[in-house]
Amino acid sequence: MHYIELHAHSNFSFLDGASHPEELARQAAALGYPALALTDHNGLYGVVRFDQAAREHGVKPILGSEITLDNDTHLVLLVKNARGYANLSQLITGAQLANEKNNARVTYDLLDRYRDGLIALSGCPLGHIPVSLLTGDTAEAERTAAQYRELYGADNFYLEMQHHNLPLHHALCEKVMRLGQRLNIPLVATNNVHYATTDRRPLQDVLTCIRHHTTLDKAGSLLYPNAERYLKPPAEMIKRFAFCPEAIAHTQAIAE
Repeated sequence: MHYIELHAHSNFSFLDGASHPEELARQAAALGYPALALTDHNGLYGVVRFDQAAREHGVKPILGSEITLDNDTHLVLLVKNARGYANLSQLITGAQLANEKNNARVTYDLLDRYRDGLIALSGCPLGHIPVSLLTGDTAEAERTAAQYRELYGADNFYLEMQHHNLPLHHALCEKVMRLGQRLNIPLVATNNVHYATTDRRPLQDVLTCIRHHTTLDKAGSLLYPNAERYLKPPAEMIKRFAFCPEAIAHTQAIAE
């Protein structure tokens, strides 16, 4: 069984990602990844550099973006083919033009108009479905999951699970797993990578402080509580998700 990282941010996720696309590609090769996705926030700014670097290192590049919806929740979109790349480009352009700079928001109409050729993952804990589950609104989580499955098709929508060694994430994974079982929607594991190696965590903290106009001493819960969001060795991710092997297997299926 192989694990493929399908949710990773470079420094083209402005003031959030702490590694260049080339660093992520190089580290992926060093760790033995056959493929890696780049999913920067609301943009495809780094995909050319990432594509070139990944191919140079023998890593299959998967292109995508973590978009922000007009309800401030997140959704990960991965490109399947040329049509999908064109549609994701159109979707992001529409969101950028319709909103203020650095505040792109995607409407459901845009999702519907530019859905072909894309695979959707339900996103990090800031996704609509995870937010609904964490607030106890199971009915809303089910409604949204069914809506995304209908929009993208049963083969192109996955419930995303992340586990950064936090009690909250463990509880959320259990809720997502039960939701997937009830609705027969496949699960997929990701690590929401923000830097290639752990030594970049302090830089990510500084970037977060700049983004929020605060200091390291005052940032508090604005900072991630640990350094788990690095590009982990595949074996470590397989071990972390030993409670749900299918979520690992689906990373490989999506990559293929």
